[in-house]
Amino acid sequence: MSSNFVPVAALPDDPEGDDSWIFARGGQVLLVDDFESGPRPLTTEEAQQITDHVAQPLVLGRFNDKTEHWWTGQLSEGFDPFDAPFPGLMFYDLRALMGSLDPAVWNVAGRATQITDWYRDNQHCGRCGTAMEMDSGERSMKCPNDGLVVYPRLSPAVIVLVEHPDGRALLASNVAWRGPRPMYSTLAGFVEPGESLEDCIHREISEEVGVTVSDVRYFDSQPWPFPNSLMLGFFATYADGEISPAPDEIADAQWFAKDDLPNIPPRASIARALIDDWLSR
Repeated sequence: MSSNFVPVAALPDDPEGDDSWIFARGGQVLLVDDFESGPRPLTTEEAQQITDHVAQPLVLGRFNDKTEHWWTGQLSEGFDPFDAPFPGLMFYDLRALMGSLDPAVWNVAGRATQITDWYRDNQHCGRCGTAMEMDSGERSMKCPNDGLVVYPRLSPAVIVLVEHPDGRALLASNVAWRGPRPMYSTLAGFVEPGESLEDCIHREISEEVGVTVSDVRYFDSQPWPFPNSLMLGFFATYADGEISPAPDEIADAQWFAKDDLPNIPPRASIARALIDDWLSR
C-alpha cells in the first residue's frame, strides 16, 4: 500500500503550468470528467478560473519522479460546478472513486479532503479564539496570541485478519452494512490514548467478537481518509473463545474457508489486501 508521493507543507513560489489540482468540499472532491478516460484533476489553467471560490490554495506534495506539485483548497458552499467557466467539472464522492481512480491519485484526493477539512476547522484558536495563522515552513496553524500550534489530525487504527489454525479466517459484517448482500471484512478499531497497537488489537477483537488471539504480525499500512485514519494492518492467530458479536457494532461474524467466501471489500482497500494475502498462502 506504499506510495512515492512526498508530502510538502511549504508553498512553492507559484503554481506551475503542469501542476495538478484536486479541490474538496465536505468529503467530496472536484474533478474534471473528460467523458473518455474518466475523472481527472484540474490543470493549473483550469484551477485559476475558479480560485475566487477557494478559501486558500494549499500545496499537497509531489511524486518522487516528478517536479510538478499537487494542490487543493476548500471550495465555498456557494460554488456550483455547473456555473464554472468551462465544462466537465463534477463533485465526486471519495468512496465511490475507490477502484476507478488511479490508486496513487486516489490517495492524493484523500489527502486533499483531510487537509482542507483541517484548514477549515482551525481558523480560530481553541484556547483563546484568536485568528490562527498558517506556518510557512511546516504543515501547521499557529495562534499569534498564545502560541498554540495545531497540526492535521491523524487517527491511527488497527485492522486485523484473524486466522484459525485449521485454515479458516474470521470475517465480520458491521451493523451499518445491512442489505441483501452485506459485506464481510476484517476487524478494525481506533487506538486509544496510551495504548500500544498490540494492546489495541487484543482489546478490539475481544470487544467485537469475544475471542482471544496470539502471534500478532504486522502486514502493511494504508492512509484512510474517512475521515482521517492511518490503517495499520496485521495478521493474528485465533487462541481461544467462542464468537460472540458485539450487538452495537457487529451484525454477524463467522469463520470462512477460502473456497466459501462472502461478499468482501474492494481491492483498493487494505482489508482486501489482507484477505488476498491470506488466500495466496
